Amino acid sequence: MLKKILALCVALLLALSALSALAETTATQAPAAENAAAEAPVAEAPVSDDPVLATIGDVAIHRSEVEAIIPQLVQLGADGTDYTKATQLAADKYIFQAKVKEMGFDVFTPEEEAAFKEEASKQWEAALDSYVSYYLSEDTEAARAEMKHQAESYYAGNGYSVDLLLDNVRRSAGFDRMNRYLIGDYKPTEEEIQRTFQQFGAVYQQNYENNIMAYEYNTVMGGQPSWYTPSGYRGIIHILIKPDADLLATYEKLSSRYEEAQNLAEGEPVADASADPAATPVPTAEPVTKEAVDQARQAVLDSVKDKTDAIYARLAAGESFESLIAEYGSDPGMQDANSLANGYSVHKDSILWDPVFTEASYSDKVQKVGDVSDPVVGKFGVHIVKYQRDVPSGLVLTDSIRQEITDYLQSAKESTALQTALKDWGTQMGLVLNEEAIAAATAQAQAEAARLEEEESPLQAVPEGELEVAPTTP
Repeated sequence: MLKKILALCVALLLALSALSALAETTATQAPAAENAAAEAPVAEAPVSDDPVLATIGDVAIHRSEVEAIIPQLVQLGADGTDYTKATQLAADKYIFQAKVKEMGFDVFTPEEEAAFKEEASKQWEAALDSYVSYYLSEDTEAARAEMKHQAESYYAGNGYSVDLLLDNVRRSAGFDRMNRYLIGDYKPTEEEIQRTFQQFGAVYQQNYENNIMAYEYNTVMGGQPSWYTPSGYRGIIHILIKPDADLLATYEKLSSRYEEAQNLAEGEPVADASADPAATPVPTAEPVTKEAVDQARQAVLDSVKDKTDAIYARLAAGESFESLIAEYGSDPGMQDANSLANGYSVHKDSILWDPVFTEASYSDKVQKVGDVSDPVVGKFGVHIVKYQRDVPSGLVLTDSIRQEITDYLQSAKESTALQTALKDWGTQMGLVLNEEAIAAATAQAQAEAARLEEEESPLQAVPEGELEVAPTTP
């Protein structure tokens, strides 16, 4: 997450020849990259009109060179009409390459060259394999060979080759050498780590402290990280007993119908049959009573009573809950060592779990660590839950978060040092931006972007007043 903050300039300098993504290119990604380049609002200059947007000493940076990197800017989320930024990056690219060469950071040992060739070959084969895997329809040796040949032709037609990948690997190595030179032996201090942790952790806390739904939706369901855990979570383990399937299905059906009826009784709108006298009456099902639901639930519990009685008796005799999970439980999640040791994280306001499971985890019999619930019937079967632990809450600096912060601070240091160095080197080498030419290129690109947007959105306004819709026939 944090590294994305630094991605733009560093990524563009790393992708000096726009080849670093080839090893990750799939058959869908390659066309997407082409589309991104095509859709970027780049106003290409005629061959006879390629103005100079910047000079570095005797070196001229033409508009065509700047436009060559704009698709990369667009893919990284930047404005494709920002010729000031694009020109600066094109100049930085030249300056950086010149300094790498001047300082000898592009000279490598035979052993390093051999390693680079091996890496470039791996990236090339990975790209070919991705293409083949996506397009292959018949998994035969002949079909794979033909598809691999097609992949080679596709990439070659787009200017990619092993040699170009090798050149990019060398450039990345030179980039790493320059970074090490610029930051020396810098390592983040504990004070820096703690300050960064508190800074970003406060954002997580603000988002999730009083919003369990957002926390679970984003972190568990969405896979987003969080350095903050709201208070009130319990680690819950359980024994899930599978009852008779028909009994459980009957209970679920009656419970669902009863809940729907309760919702309607509480004020949810009901269709007014009198609105259409010609409508055919819809037969209504016999109303479900709470007693019927309770009887169905009890039937499920009775069907597993021998097992639940045995479980409670063995617990009373001193056997561990965990050992009984292994014998009676049918939840595969409880076979995971971490889940068994720490339990599922359950909050009283959780949206992740069957409500019956959540309610059991906070029932009257489950008030302190070690407590075990009565058996309850949920959509997956009969649960007996145990309050395993209190889940640590608040901001917790784990080893993985510490590493994430360390990597971020390292990258931030590298980025700051690089940008400072590029500015100094640009001054030393006589970088001059042609503001007038840049402004003209920007204006032309913006005009082209507006034209494309207008073509894509022809409907500019809707007439005022209500639209009359012709009646449809059944």
